Order: sequence, then structure tokens, then C-alpha cells
Amino acid sequence: MFKSSLVIFLLLGLSLLSIGVLYLSIDEFMPYHSEAVQADWSELDVNYQGLILGLLKALGGGAFVAGAATIYMAIMSFRRSPEPYMVLLPSVSTGYSALLCYATYTVQTSTPGDPPLLLTVIYVVMGLVASVLLTFSIRAHDVSQKHSV
Repeated sequence: MFKSSLVIFLLLGLSLLSIGVLYLSIDEFMPYHSEAVQADWSELDVNYQGLILGLLKALGGGAFVAGAATIYMAIMSFRRSPEPYMVLLPSVSTGYSALLCYATYTVQTSTPGDPPLLLTVIYVVMGLVASVLLTFSIRAHDVSQKHSV
């Protein structure tokens, strides 16, 4: 269970990192953003383009940092001990995924855009499953330690 949880956290971290890199490197919005505002990028005023790019870069920066932190904590948990990361690893990975899911849900329900909501729901589920597996594996390890003493 322990290794499975860390592998899931690694996959989630890589996914968040990838989203971060993508959003940090774009110079215009995605097709579903165009659907949401019902305009092509070139139709937007330069000021709106700057505002939207700034918001997308902020989202990308958060995803990049959350992904990098998740990857680091999962690797350190493999190599050493998960104890320093027992709360932070699930909080960062699942927390950011939940915020991303909420933002995606907001775009889907408030605009005609069709963002990748299912993908963000999968990220949240991955974080929750990995968190539960990590918790159970640590508790099972603690119980076996108590019985061996």
C-alpha cells in the first residue's frame, strides 16, 4: 500500500507539473477558454489579453509548484521516511487538485466553455486514494511495530 500511494502521488505530481509547464509557456488561451468568453484570442483587447495571460500564468505557477513539491515529497518518502510529509504531501497534492477542479467546475457551469472537468476530478480522486493508502500503510506499520516490541 505504501509504495502504491507514493506512485500515485508521483503520477499526480507529474500531471500537475505538466499542467504548470503548459500554462506557464502559453502565449494565448486554450480553445475551451475561447468557448468560455465566446471570442478568439485575436478579438480580445490587448488589456484583456494581458489580464487573462496573467491569470493563466498564476494558475500554471501554482500547478508547477504543487507538482514539484509533490514529486519531491514522494521521492523523499521513498528514500527516507514519509513522516515529515504525512500531512503536507496529501494537503499540497489533493488541495491544489481540488482548487483546480473547483476553478474548472466554475468555468464549466458559468460559461459556455467546456474545460477538462473530468481530468481535474480524476486528479482529486488520485490524491484522495493515495492519501487513504498512505494513511492505512503507516497505521499498519505502526501496529506491526507495537506487536513486535
